[in-house]
Amino acid sequence: MTASERLRHRQGPARLVGGVPYSDRASTLSLLPGAAVGRWLARQAPLVHGRLLDLGCGNQPFRQWYEPMVCEVVPVDVAPIPGVVVVDLARPLPFEDASFDTVLCTQVLEHVPNAEYAMAEIARLLRPGGHALVTVPFLYPTHEAPYDFWRFTHHGLAGLVRRHGLAVAALEAQGGPVLMLTHYGVLAVTAAIRGLARALGPLGWLVDNRVVRGVVAAPQEALRSRVSTRLSLSARLASLGYLVVARKPD
Repeated sequence: MTASERLRHRQGPARLVGGVPYSDRASTLSLLPGAAVGRWLARQAPLVHGRLLDLGCGNQPFRQWYEPMVCEVVPVDVAPIPGVVVVDLARPLPFEDASFDTVLCTQVLEHVPNAEYAMAEIARLLRPGGHALVTVPFLYPTHEAPYDFWRFTHHGLAGLVRRHGLAVAALEAQGGPVLMLTHYGVLAVTAAIRGLARALGPLGWLVDNRVVRGVVAAPQEALRSRVSTRLSLSARLASLGYLVVARKPD
């Protein structure tokens, strides 16, 4: 997976609200999945420090959240984005062993043909005592096709981390069945809006405009502070994805 093969399309910059990096309605109408990730990241803030590697950063949606907490940011991606180090995730990353205190890798491993190798590189690059914040999808729609290869259960994610010598410091879920079904419902509404707008041609703005988008976004924004990331029994069975804090032993 090299820069010449594809471009990564990430959501726009997160919107900080009370220190939580929430998804912005300007870039997506399904706001609750991002709220789960953002609230989880905000709780991990005490672990974010030193030199940070944003692995698979895309357009760095979380940069305004983590940048004040670290001394240096190194953003890398397979896409030739201005200001980003272009890497091939199938090869060793161009950094020395134990050269990062924090690694952020959100919704990336599903797009890597060899996720084991990518996790081995994360383990190699972390300094002893450092942490990797990793999120992956489970019951989540195919995206960035055809570069979407894997889905991870919470058991699979924990095993991936441990196989490469890292400890699972925390393991949570990107919501449970209710959030998952809500996300699919919002995707259906969004697809209907876009389809109707295309059918109406020049009058498409009547159904795809700021007012309509606001109606879809407003209830989600009202609920986003209540999104749970607890790894409950129901979330173990059905979740959009899982979130792990991996620690490299001292």
